[in-house]
Amino acid sequence: MHALRKIHAALVPGGLLVDSQPVLAEPPVEAADGGLGTLDLREWRKTIDAVDERTAEAIRLGLFAIERERTIWVLDAFDAGAEFLEVVGAWRGTRIPPPVAARAAAARPPVRVTQEVRLRLLRALA
Repeated sequence: MHALRKIHAALVPGGLLVDSQPVLAEPPVEAADGGLGTLDLREWRKTIDAVDERTAEAIRLGLFAIERERTIWVLDAFDAGAEFLEVVGAWRGTRIPPPVAARAAAARPPVRVTQEVRLRLLRALA
């Protein structure tokens, strides 16, 4: 909540804040030769839930109003399984299940992760 108060204070009344969050707990992983399984983002989901709670509180307090909300699909593509393992393995709150990691390491590139991302446009209220 402290961060949202600071952001609100930095915005002019009517100013906009863009909030984007991946929302799938198990986004699919694919390669050129088919599906490899899913990532485990259940830990990250806990972070999103906490962000949602604080955002809802800021809205209840009259700091922000949701101007618009929509969902988009975002594709992350990697030129090799090793790159996928290195980059995605460093994502906070993300676990690559061992069978998915093994399949990705042996997969024909590109290796892709498709994520559903929620976009919210929040308007700062006076």
